[in-house]
Amino acid sequence: MYIRLQEQFEVEEWWPSESAFEIMVGAILTQQTNWDNVERSLNELRGKGLLEPRRLAHANISELEETIRSCGFYRQKARSIKGMALYIQLEYGGVPELLLNKEIGSARDELLSLNGVGKETADSILLFAGKRPKFVAAVYVSRVLRRTGILDSTDYDEVQNYIESRFSDDPEDLSKLYALFVQLAKTHCRPSPRCGQCPLECDCETGLAQGKK
Repeated sequence: MYIRLQEQFEVEEWWPSESAFEIMVGAILTQQTNWDNVERSLNELRGKGLLEPRRLAHANISELEETIRSCGFYRQKARSIKGMALYIQLEYGGVPELLLNKEIGSARDELLSLNGVGKETADSILLFAGKRPKFVAAVYVSRVLRRTGILDSTDYDEVQNYIESRFSDDPEDLSKLYALFVQLAKTHCRPSPRCGQCPLECDCETGLAQGKK
């Protein structure tokens, strides 16, 4: 699957950023919205010098809300990214790498303790910002695995354990695999599947069934 998807999709530089902290902020902003909206908000934050823990930790909350309004749920997200910035500033002197480089279980628990950070967001931060071997078992992934007949589960932990126990533990490989799943889900394996031209169609239970109709 990994090889076939690589032949179909280009995912180099899939999560562009200028710093680990920018990825951490982006991981919260991307919840329930698309990347174009996130990129717009990140550019606004960058223009105001707020993509740095100390500055963001002391930002005016109303101004922050307006800055990221394009992302939706901007009030909740403003509180979450400000709280995360304050935590990093107080606990790690504004150096997020000191958190991200800790023992992976401990780092994940700390991230999960922050407001607005669930499993998917924490694992995105660990994988893409921290370059740690923690796979993001998003709904896109379970959809593809279920439709191809590989794993019939929507449980986050079960899907994550399945991938991590059967695939490379290299963070670069894991990040590419996740990006490939997302690209496939956006183009073919959508909520209503578009199996024609899908690179997995010939080996996919759903794709084969669609072809018989």
